[in-house]
Amino acid sequence: MTVTRISVRGYHEDRFGHVNNARYLEFLEEGRWAHLEERGLGPEFFAKHGVFPVVVRFSVSYRRPASAGDVVDVVTSVKNASRRKIVIDQSVRLASTQEVCAEAEVTAVFVDEKTGRPVVLSDGIRDAWPELGCADDRGDEAPHRD
Repeated sequence: MTVTRISVRGYHEDRFGHVNNARYLEFLEEGRWAHLEERGLGPEFFAKHGVFPVVVRFSVSYRRPASAGDVVDVVTSVKNASRRKIVIDQSVRLASTQEVCAEAEVTAVFVDEKTGRPVVLSDGIRDAWPELGCADDRGDEAPHRD
């Protein structure tokens, strides 16, 4: 699990004085990158392995507003993983009370940089990302594009 602290700024707000729903997506992305980088899975790692992560499904529920001056914690953890996809649980919480502002479930795959097609998670990725070590070998299929 990774916790990423973000200070809410005025430019995160919409005209109604609370964080715009699209800004929560940016907060969640910041949390996912922090989670990856904490494990040494930055852009250089992906370039070395010839793959890059792609979000293929995103579901978010908004629970309460946050506003400029608030500090939020983005909590990121792996919910489950298989050979071809990873499901990540995330929440945005007020740091002061841990009240949930938003919850998300994000499904990602890794795409081959040359073919643009989803690939099976390599041993290198699974070794570097301990939470994936238990990824099963059911052979589930990634999205297919023709």
